Amino acid sequence: MKKMLALAAILAFTGHAMAAEGGFKSGETPPPVHKKDAGYKGSEDTGESTIHSLFSQRDNAWVTVEGYLIKKTDDKSYILRDDTGKITLKVPTPAWDGKEYTSKDMIRVSGFVKGKGDARYLQVQRVEKP
Repeated sequence: MKKMLALAAILAFTGHAMAAEGGFKSGETPPPVHKKDAGYKGSEDTGESTIHSLFSQRDNAWVTVEGYLIKKTDDKSYILRDDTGKITLKVPTPAWDGKEYTSKDMIRVSGFVKGKGDARYLQVQRVEKP
């Protein structure tokens, strides 16, 4: 009986010590507030691209770019401009999500890089305000 009580006491204390691991650890430093990574804080691999950098991306690379729509070229094609250049966007109707934007609205677009050389364009999957 004494052995059972001793074993129960040992298990009770070791179970509590093991349960203390995991969960939230307040000793870690959060990412800086000013860090801007395409809307996601602390993630270097989801960084926002510039239009200039899209021309060196591989075909079908997923990218996110912010800029201003400056021109509608046909039914589903637009020109997007940022500080580094311009690119053609192919935007299907569902990507707009029922929202309208003007040339004064900065927008964030996410999609796939398509084409080669100067004929690069962005096949947009999502349009939103930053």
